[in-house]
Amino acid sequence: MLSDHKLALFLAQKSITKGNKGTLVLTIFIMALVFVNSVFVSSLFLGLTNTINDQIINTMYGTVVIEPKKDEKYIDGVYSLKQKISSVPGVKGVSAQYVTGAVLSYKDKSGAWNVHSINPDDEVTVTTIHNFMIDGEYLSKQDENEIILGKEIAGGYGNEEDRSLGGVKVGDTIDAFFNNGVKRSYRVKGIFGVNFRGSDTTAYVSQKEMESITGMEDKASQILVRTEDIGNEDSYIKQLLGFGISETIKPWQDYASMVRDITESFDVIAMLISGIGLFVAGVTIFIIIYMNTISKKRQIGISRAVGIKESVIINTYFFQAMFIVICGIVAGLLIMFFIIAPWFVTHPLDFSIGKISLLILPERVAVSAISLVIAALAAGLVPSMMAVRETIVEAMWGN
Repeated sequence: MLSDHKLALFLAQKSITKGNKGTLVLTIFIMALVFVNSVFVSSLFLGLTNTINDQIINTMYGTVVIEPKKDEKYIDGVYSLKQKISSVPGVKGVSAQYVTGAVLSYKDKSGAWNVHSINPDDEVTVTTIHNFMIDGEYLSKQDENEIILGKEIAGGYGNEEDRSLGGVKVGDTIDAFFNNGVKRSYRVKGIFGVNFRGSDTTAYVSQKEMESITGMEDKASQILVRTEDIGNEDSYIKQLLGFGISETIKPWQDYASMVRDITESFDVIAMLISGIGLFVAGVTIFIIIYMNTISKKRQIGISRAVGIKESVIINTYFFQAMFIVICGIVAGLLIMFFIIAPWFVTHPLDFSIGKISLLILPERVAVSAISLVIAALAAGLVPSMMAVRETIVEAMWGN
């Protein structure tokens, strides 16, 4: 004597193997597409957010930023402070920057942008801008009267010309009027482009050059710190405080409020799209099981007449729905990990903020799979329960 569950499994197997193969394959394919859609959308948005975070860390702030003390404009004693920061375990780069505003002009074009002074030898240990030179060369420590420009300032690289200098080339001379009233002329040594507007609207001069402009030494507007790992900024900040650093210390996330807003918006959009997909999956399963119960109403009536329990009949359709959704998830995983994900590795989307690839997190994949299973099983359970609510006579008559 078969147990109820084994009997339900046996009947489900017979129903699947004797049923319409084309309908079964099409239903599984729909489940696979719903699953792929759910994983793809969330992975794409995660990849987009991850790219923005990388740009903020790699081209703007590093992982930890040290700012002047409250009510002070500059960080004093920068040289000794850098030595102290570098001695913290896990710190791999330290770069002090002086940041000031300036009006840059070339021919009849001009605009206001931030100019950062850097020690190039230190800066390359924190940011990666030196790897994105479109034309010319990166700064060197001894450079004077030379400047490098982001492509949004230089113009001529597909950006908005009315917000740039209109196409400055390497070797051209531009004028700079600094906020302290000093005017200098600079030869453009290089132009960089990281495809992130916050970085590409910045100009850099050497620390030596800025000291001649401001007349200040051993001061900085900010000190950027690059740590070996990302995500443990609070731990590094505690260590820096433990080393007696009394300046304001912030993690890079404090400069990424825009990203947090975007991430929250993307999460809502991804939930809406996934919700629509789950609804479609549920409706599909409901229709398939419902049509199956309608076409087999007489068979259900006979089964009940010979003593098969209602719970066995319900479980039969429950197992059919389970089979369809599991096959759909497996097919979706194969499509996602053997077709779509590898393609995105070699062909990332080239957005204005950088190269966007998929960031597939196992926990997001698990949530999508579980959600699809719940939606499909719930949708499959309803028509099977409806099928056994009729009397045996009504079912056998097929009314």
